[in-house]
Amino acid sequence: MVAHYNFENTNADAAGNTANAFQPADNRTYVCGVVGRALEFAGANRNAVVMGPANDEFDTQDFTLSFYFKTSNQNGIQYLVHKLTSNCSTDGNQFYIRFRPFTRTLNVFLGEGAKTLNLIGEVPEGKCWHHVAVIREGVKVKLYINGVKVQELNTQGRINLSNDGKFIMGNSPCPPVANQAPFEGYLDEVRLYNRSLNDNEAKQLYVVEPDNIVTRDTSIFVGGAVKIKMGPTCNFIFNWSPTIGVVAPFEREPIIQPLDPGIHFYTVNMTDDSGDCTATDSIRITVIDPNTLDCGQVLLPKAFTPNGDGLNETFGISNPFVIQELLSFEIFDRWGSRMFGTSDPFFRWDGTFQGKEVNAGVMLYKVRYRCQGEEKIATGSVMVMR
Repeated sequence: MVAHYNFENTNADAAGNTANAFQPADNRTYVCGVVGRALEFAGANRNAVVMGPANDEFDTQDFTLSFYFKTSNQNGIQYLVHKLTSNCSTDGNQFYIRFRPFTRTLNVFLGEGAKTLNLIGEVPEGKCWHHVAVIREGVKVKLYINGVKVQELNTQGRINLSNDGKFIMGNSPCPPVANQAPFEGYLDEVRLYNRSLNDNEAKQLYVVEPDNIVTRDTSIFVGGAVKIKMGPTCNFIFNWSPTIGVVAPFEREPIIQPLDPGIHFYTVNMTDDSGDCTATDSIRITVIDPNTLDCGQVLLPKAFTPNGDGLNETFGISNPFVIQELLSFEIFDRWGSRMFGTSDPFFRWDGTFQGKEVNAGVMLYKVRYRCQGEEKIATGSVMVMR
C-alpha cells in the first residue's frame, strides 16, 4: 500500500509515509464515518491536496484506488478525487472520478491526449455511503461499486496519467466545467496501491457495509420474536414500518414480533442529523404455524459447496421447523466413518472433520426423528463440491 487516509482526526498517511500528508491540515472537520472518523468537505475546506510521493503512482503503471464517499449536495456533477494538470488543460494527461447525484452515476476518466477511457457505474438506491474501487491492470481498467465489479474496459495501450498536478480529494481548483457543482460531503478509508488487486482483494476492500440490517431474513414460530442487529451507521433517526409488531419502532435495534402466520417485510429508514440522505434496508420474517406443518417429510439438499465463496457453504435440514423432536442427524463418509452429528435440527455441517476440510465426494446422511410420537428415519446422500 502506497497511502492510506483513514481520517482519524489527522491528515497523516496511515501507511506511515509522513511526506504523503494532505494539505491544508488545519481547521479540518472530522465526523462519524464508515470506519471511525471521516473527513468532511464543506465551505472553504472543499478539497485535500496530497503533497508526497503518492502523486507519482499515477503514470503508466498498475494501481488500485479505493474509498468510501457520501454526498450531501444533490446538485450537478461533483469531483470526488482527481489528478489534473496544474494549468487545468483538458488535453493533457489526467485522471478523475466524478459523481452525479441526480442519476446516481459515477464516471471514471483516464486520459492521455486523444487516448481516453471512460467507465460508468451506477450506485444503488437506498444507500448514503458508497464504496468505489478503480483497478488498472495492464491495458484493463475495472470499476467496482460496493464490492461488485460493474464495468471493465480495455485500452489500445497503457494511458499515461503522469502530469505536474497533485492528487486531490474533493473539489477541483480548476474553473468549473458545465454542470459542475462543489462536492459537499464526506470521504473515508482512501487507499492507494501501486499494484492491481485481484478480484477477491477488490471485494475485500468493501469490508464494511454501513447502514444495513445485519440480521438475516429468518423464520420463526407463531409467538416468536426477532431481535434486530444493525451494522455500523452514523444515523440516529430510525423509522420502522409497518409499526405493527415492532416494539419501539423508532429505535435502532428493536424487537419485532409479527402477530400472524405468513411472510412479513419490515423496512427501516435511517437519517443522520443533517437530513441530507436517508438510507433504507429491509428484512423478511416468515411466521410459521407449527400446527400446519407435515412432520413426515424431512428435506435435505443433494449437494453443497463449502469453498469459501459465501454461497451454499453448509449442509443441513432444509425444513427444520417440521421436526418435532430430532433424535440424531449424522453424516458418514463412504467407509462408514462418522463425520458429523447433532441433535439440533438447526445445526448445519460445514464440510470439515476435526477442523480439516473433507475431500470432495459423496457423503451419506441419516436423520432419526419423531413425528406425532412415531420414530422415523430418513437416509440419503449428499455431494461435497469444492
